[in-house]
Amino acid sequence: MYKKIDASSYATDKGSHLNFLPYYEKWFQPLLSRDIKFLELGIDKGGSLLLWRDYFETGIIVGLDVNPVAIEDPTGRIRTYQGRQEDTVLLDRIAREQAPEGFDVIIDDCSHIGALTRASFWHLFPHHLKPGGMYIIEDIGTGYMDNWPDGKAYEPRRPAVNRFRPRLWFTDPVTSDGHFISLVRGLSSRLLAKALRSSGFARKTGTPSHLYGMIGFAKEVVDYACLGVLLPDNPVKEVHFSQNLMMVVKRS
Repeated sequence: MYKKIDASSYATDKGSHLNFLPYYEKWFQPLLSRDIKFLELGIDKGGSLLLWRDYFETGIIVGLDVNPVAIEDPTGRIRTYQGRQEDTVLLDRIAREQAPEGFDVIIDDCSHIGALTRASFWHLFPHHLKPGGMYIIEDIGTGYMDNWPDGKAYEPRRPAVNRFRPRLWFTDPVTSDGHFISLVRGLSSRLLAKALRSSGFARKTGTPSHLYGMIGFAKEVVDYACLGVLLPDNPVKEVHFSQNLMMVVKRS
């Protein structure tokens, strides 16, 4: 079963974004006959929720925005909440009330800020997305924009590096138990960035290595996909990129 997504008659910019809709058509095709639970973070005036309600003829369509959003929906299948995407208590309440068994699809079209995107992803993805479900983050390309808060011009203070035993560390955000895993001995993030600069990578591409911000977060998710079973209870099965989209599939 194939169904085209036509956003032209809805108050949403999804139809004008590069090639979003053809990817959505491909990814969502297997879900068309199911009573899905769908969550979108960042809904503006709510036009995209009406689009998803009409595209998925059954199922519940849920939206969250920092501003109040009122939508006329005679079907009763659209549910909206007001709040911030990093409010994990609110995210838990939304999931408990609308999708106690988990969402099939979650779209983040919210702040496009790496730290906030990361907070909602690592809470919703492992806890409130069904196995095999899709988590899609729109507009990750903002991480390359100089005028964006954490774009390529963003330079936070780098953590101190042990010069005698440098390592590349990361914290497991799934367990959040403060457990540190040494991934690569003898290589620090600072040395890695230096190696990329000395190789001419930044000069050739016009972009830095992006250890932080939105692109830094995207690379973190890629690490999980690539490390696979080496990480205990790793929920990331695979990651797909297109122009300005990142789609992450949860392990079954």
